[in-house]
Amino acid sequence: MYNWAKVVGLAGAMFAVGISLITPTAIAASNDYRWFEVEVLVFRHLSAPDSDEEVFPTAITPIPTLGARDLITPLLNPHKLRGFIAALPVCSWVRDLPNGVGEFEYNKYNQNQRLFKPLPGLTGPRLTNDDIFCRYHEHAIITDRLYAATPPEPGMEVWDKTPAVIAGLGGDITELSGPFLLDKNALTFNDLKSQLERRGLARTLLHTSWRQPVFNRNATQYLRLFGGHNFTSDFDYFGFSKQDHSEQNSFEERNPSQQQLSRLEELLAAVEQGKFRFIRPSQSEQLLPASPSRPPQGLPKDVWELDGLLRVYLVGNYLHIDTDFNLREPEIFSQQLSSVEEQANAWLQGEVEEVPFLRAYHLKQLRRVISHEIHYFDHPKFGILVEIRRTDRSQR
Repeated sequence: MYNWAKVVGLAGAMFAVGISLITPTAIAASNDYRWFEVEVLVFRHLSAPDSDEEVFPTAITPIPTLGARDLITPLLNPHKLRGFIAALPVCSWVRDLPNGVGEFEYNKYNQNQRLFKPLPGLTGPRLTNDDIFCRYHEHAIITDRLYAATPPEPGMEVWDKTPAVIAGLGGDITELSGPFLLDKNALTFNDLKSQLERRGLARTLLHTSWRQPVFNRNATQYLRLFGGHNFTSDFDYFGFSKQDHSEQNSFEERNPSQQQLSRLEELLAAVEQGKFRFIRPSQSEQLLPASPSRPPQGLPKDVWELDGLLRVYLVGNYLHIDTDFNLREPEIFSQQLSSVEEQANAWLQGEVEEVPFLRAYHLKQLRRVISHEIHYFDHPKFGILVEIRRTDRSQR
């Protein structure tokens, strides 16, 4: 028979030895991190362009953000409001069950059989004045069929525009192992930002600062940075208007294949009467790119005015900044009539001669830098200021 007291004591001793061996190693590994502070200011140029303005391609350069560290979304995500929502009263139309639901009744044809009273139907929510600020049931398992579908939880679409300044609560680099946002007191570009805005030269898209451990190129993770206007409800990631897609789909639903013959006769009659003619596209006009048939994986769900990646890494003792950003800007393009088929379809559908498109201006630069110096990444449409500052734990 085992002496369980000795067994438990031996196991506890082995566990304590294991902890004494593992914990100092883990702490030592964390203390070996080289921590730096990074401040970033991104602004859009507002000054008038030069007469010889550069012509940029219309095709979007996609920037997958899957796997990048995102410090902004957790700060702005409306899930932060869950505590406030939980304190709201339950909406009147989901407050009480209809009478009799959940009760058993006897089968009139078989008194030995009891039936669960059926769930009544519901045509839609009955809203009252109390439903302006209210919450839905969160645990409506049995009652899901009683009420209209609960709307999905709000996402980042609640932001028409992000705050220009993104600040966190800070943190202790002796206790943390990953990047964290700093508070507003860490921002040092305020005077420069104010001068640019006061002179009407720039509009701030993002101003933020954080601390992070910096490793070599292969070990350092990208950080995703975004800001400015939210174009998600109007455009897809590749710049095409969502309204155009919906109108095209509704047209196709209204015009099944059996009606195509009559539409073709209408087109031929218009050609004979001189109401419509095919034209050759202008070679000087910029054409819209084709929508990709197989978009790359990992693209962001939301479409922001500024979106991209920034990475700070070390090569030996030399700091490097790797930037990859898209700046989006709505623009009106002439209707694309690049083929006979497209021209015919556009005329038959009564499409407008101009279509909205969300352009993307791409900036990708890699630079070796020195700490405590302000570095400027320039683009004709926007600029990025970055400064890397040493901390007490920047030394190897």
